[in-house]
Amino acid sequence: MRLDLMIMSGVDDGLRLSYTVENGDGQLSEDQARWKISIGRKEDSDVCLRNDSFISRQHAYIHWNDSQWWLEDCASTNGTFVEHADSDARVSGTIPIEVSQLFRVGHTWMRIEKSDE
Repeated sequence: MRLDLMIMSGVDDGLRLSYTVENGDGQLSEDQARWKISIGRKEDSDVCLRNDSFISRQHAYIHWNDSQWWLEDCASTNGTFVEHADSDARVSGTIPIEVSQLFRVGHTWMRIEKSDE
């Protein structure tokens, strides 16, 4: 399994991050059917965005489950949002997210990139 993320704003604009199960990134469920990557300001977050003061220490997760990416807000103070045609929608709980769909944690916009694999 592989996740490629692109930072779309802020000081890390244009930075592409890659995570794989084989490298030990994220957390893999015991049955190896689910994988999650953490996003936050904590140093041990998989995606550590310490330059955005609007991101909680443990802000959100991206999950791979049932052949689909999912975005989960971890009851963050400033919310997690996905881009929609006319406005940004706040994420409540866990929602499906598509490759290339923009989402925002704190003030940082990101998107899942299509993997080169």
